[in-house]
Amino acid sequence: MNTVRSMSHHPHSLYPEQLELIHYPHPVLRKRAAEVEVFDDALRDFCARLFECMVEHKGIGLAAPQVSVSKRIFITDHLRREEGKSDRRVWINPRLEFPVGQTSYEEGCLSFPAIYAKVERHNRFDIVAFNEWGAEQRISLDVEAGDFLGIVVQHELDHLDGKVFVDHLTPAQITLIRRRLKELEQAFKKATGKAGAVLRR
Repeated sequence: MNTVRSMSHHPHSLYPEQLELIHYPHPVLRKRAAEVEVFDDALRDFCARLFECMVEHKGIGLAAPQVSVSKRIFITDHLRREEGKSDRRVWINPRLEFPVGQTSYEEGCLSFPAIYAKVERHNRFDIVAFNEWGAEQRISLDVEAGDFLGIVVQHELDHLDGKVFVDHLTPAQITLIRRRLKELEQAFKKATGKAGAVLRR
C-alpha cells in the first residue's frame, strides 16, 4: 500500500529547489504566511538558499513569500551595504512587541523594483523570533538610536502578513509611483495571463 509516497511527506515539498524572486502583483505577496512547525535540515537548507537569492538580487532582507513560499520566515543582513561587513540573521515565526513612537525612512523592495518611498514605522520595539535551529531570541531595537535593522525587520515582517510597503503610502505618494506599478502589473499579466493581486488605491 505504501509504494506511492505522498508529496506532502517529502522533506523538500515545502521548500522549492530553485528559488525565484517574485514581483508585485503576484498573489502570494498578499497571503498571510503559515507558521513554521518543523525545524529541520530542509528548513536550514532553505534559509541558506534564501541568503544566496538575497545576495544575488543585492538585497538586505528577504521574506519567504517573496520566493513563493508562504511561510513565516525572513532573513536579514542589514550591514551588507557596508563594505566587508555582515550580520546575517534568520527570523522565524517573528512577532513584534511593545512598539513605541514613529519614524520615517525611505524604503525599497526587491518585489517592487525601482520603487522607493518614505514609510512611517515604529521607532522602538522588541522583536521575538526563532532562529533556524529553533532557539527563541528577543531583541530590542531603537531606530532613532541607529538601529537600521529595526526598519528592515518591520518591512520583512509585513511580507509575512500579506502586506507590502506601498500599503503604507499616502495617496500623494501612490500617485508618484502609479506608472511604475502599472508597468509591473502589465509585465505580470503578460507573463501569466492573470491580473494578480493589484493594489486597489
